[in-house]
Amino acid sequence: MQNQPKGLQKRKQLFDKFSGQLSLLKEKGLIHEDLKYEQTYICPICLEQFSESALQEDPKQNFLTLEDAPPDSLGGSKIALTCKLCNNGCGRTIDFHLTEVLREIDASYFYKGFSRRGTIDFEGQRLQVELTSLGNGTLQAYHRTKLNNPTLLDRFIYGIKNKTVSPLINFSPPKSRVDSKRVNYALLKSNYIIAFAKFGYIFLLDAAYNSLRQQLLKPDTHTFPWAPFIKDQFTSAQTGTYYLHNNGLKSIFNVFALKTEYSETLIGGLIPQPSLSFEELGKRVDAGKDHDDTIIFDTTIYDPAVNLFSDYNEIRKVHNWVYKA
Repeated sequence: MQNQPKGLQKRKQLFDKFSGQLSLLKEKGLIHEDLKYEQTYICPICLEQFSESALQEDPKQNFLTLEDAPPDSLGGSKIALTCKLCNNGCGRTIDFHLTEVLREIDASYFYKGFSRRGTIDFEGQRLQVELTSLGNGTLQAYHRTKLNNPTLLDRFIYGIKNKTVSPLINFSPPKSRVDSKRVNYALLKSNYIIAFAKFGYIFLLDAAYNSLRQQLLKPDTHTFPWAPFIKDQFTSAQTGTYYLHNNGLKSIFNVFALKTEYSETLIGGLIPQPSLSFEELGKRVDAGKDHDDTIIFDTTIYDPAVNLFSDYNEIRKVHNWVYKA
């Protein structure tokens, strides 16, 4: 008996979970999309429909892949499926920027054991160097002869040993490859996929979220009006999904962690009910801030024990909460 391809069992579990909910929602009249297959999975980003056959990895086809949110490189988990085109495209064009900016932040602190390449100014020229933090503010420099003018490097090392080189050395890190807008798009994607993993298709197929999906698919065009994120106001114990009940701000509120080898960043992200646009949500949040630049959220925590994929009564509660004032 041949071994199953890696991840196939997990993909099948997710496919059955989400496609089963989709069939139930269609049967009960809560969604009106025409489903192409007896068991249908809709990619949450591009909204293309897939049958169970798309679980098989086929390099010639756009098949279903495991989706990490946040990205795997930042401690995320495989919680949903997206099609190969969306997964690869978003990973390359937006997730990269989120991972890279956190690496750059870590590099700026020179945590013990962290290495960073860059250049040192010397005699009007630049020497390639790799700095490694030994802790306690001590940095060790490695110079590769192949990357430097050997004569210039010899003079620099001689000057260091004989203290003829100034103790203040100008170190220049590599030019940043980060696009700040794409960092926000990556956060937007993680927040959206986390919500999708919790609620499935109950309300996220709504056309109100098309602008979000289009922004993820077309990061070269800035169309998204507002970045619905809050940073540095949470603890690890507060990670999770919440229902936000504030009058005029009714939303899903996710708190999630971005973890690197050296740091953890906690992000809070809002996804408004369909009748409230992201742009209007931003205006209301800004208007509601008090004198110390904070806003008090009235929340209740999502109950992970509730089955929102096959228990119609529980699905209906969320549907009513989202669509009724």
